[in-house]
Amino acid sequence: MAHDGSEGLSPDGWLPDRISIGVLTRAFPPELVDEVIEVTGTREQRRRLLPARLMVYFTLALWLFRGRNCGYGQVMSKLADGLYHQRRGADLLAGQLEADGWAGTGDGRRWRLPNISSLSRGRGKLGADPVRMLFEHVAGPTGADGVPGVFCCGLRVVSMDGSVTDVPDSEKNAAFFGRPSNASRDGAFPQARWVAAAESGTGSLLGAAIGPYTAAEQPLARDLLACFGPGMLVLADRNFLSWSLARAVLATGAHILWRASASFTLKPVKVLRDGTYLAELRPPRKSDGPPVTVRVIEYTVHTTPANGGGEESSEVFCLVTSLLDPEEYPALDLACAYPLRWGCETVIGRHKTDMGEGQPVLRSGDPEGVMQEMWALFAVYQALCRLIGIGVNAAGIPPDKISFPHALAAATGTVAAFPP
Repeated sequence: MAHDGSEGLSPDGWLPDRISIGVLTRAFPPELVDEVIEVTGTREQRRRLLPARLMVYFTLALWLFRGRNCGYGQVMSKLADGLYHQRRGADLLAGQLEADGWAGTGDGRRWRLPNISSLSRGRGKLGADPVRMLFEHVAGPTGADGVPGVFCCGLRVVSMDGSVTDVPDSEKNAAFFGRPSNASRDGAFPQARWVAAAESGTGSLLGAAIGPYTAAEQPLARDLLACFGPGMLVLADRNFLSWSLARAVLATGAHILWRASASFTLKPVKVLRDGTYLAELRPPRKSDGPPVTVRVIEYTVHTTPANGGGEESSEVFCLVTSLLDPEEYPALDLACAYPLRWGCETVIGRHKTDMGEGQPVLRSGDPEGVMQEMWALFAVYQALCRLIGIGVNAAGIPPDKISFPHALAAATGTVAAFPP
């Protein structure tokens, strides 16, 4: 599949077919977009003002332009204005300027900037599946072998974590997603829950799963199993540890390094020479399957306030891992690797702040539209990570030395109606 953003965008073809999303078109070339449209059966039946490919690019661009003055009409204008006014100018010079904003586009066809209701209907017809397939196409690790912060003990480190996102307060969204509540009142907005797997060091997404607020993180995490495989070390916090999920992840060939909660029972079976010990994760019922042997690493982290102020604090950590050999996988190396999991928190922060301006409510009043927006968010984010990865690997610098907000701003600045 070609990834050159200029391919498939004819320099003199029909205007909607020439619109791109700047440098991100490298990750989502027209040929790929057309392919997912065909596979998902969302191709328009006849040539329309808003063909499916244009609606895909429009949906992605909604995550590049956020905040004030970035409604549907403004975003479409940013995508199409250059070509549109070229055509209008050519018509004017030829003495053929048409009324009501139409521009001649050759072969007897005309085009004009669509109105907001047309854009909304176009998003509805597109649905979520094509955008999800685009994300799945670009998802995956970007860190080169041996990059600091990406590998531990020869294994690629992947973090798994979850969060929630506010969605518009409509009856359909409330019924499908549900909302948080306490003893006195319900939350202001329904929320979508999502879980993501991200490469430590680069923040690249290997996969994501989205569900209602009422869904638990562990069941959603099962949708990430296809992302894991041999040569990976999966990190996760105490919300994920269970016999069932650990067994499922290990079945992919990946290893685990997960934190256990204080209430999780881990009875020592054998004490190892480095002070760690073997234990068993047992199934709820014997008929469910055999226990999983794990190695338990316990340690205490002491925190001393800066400048000598305040009181020293300490926190006990209990890590469970499938890496049983203390010689090949030293406990200190694994304990030092666990904080890499917090890199996934950084990924979540990028979604909510850099790309979301403080976690705004999404635009869609129906669950399918919410899903479409979320997959578009993940797709655009991952496309930016891939572009950052190209720069990192070419320059040989640590991935954390490249500013994600600067990369986002630079990519947004390339958006125009011309291929990059």
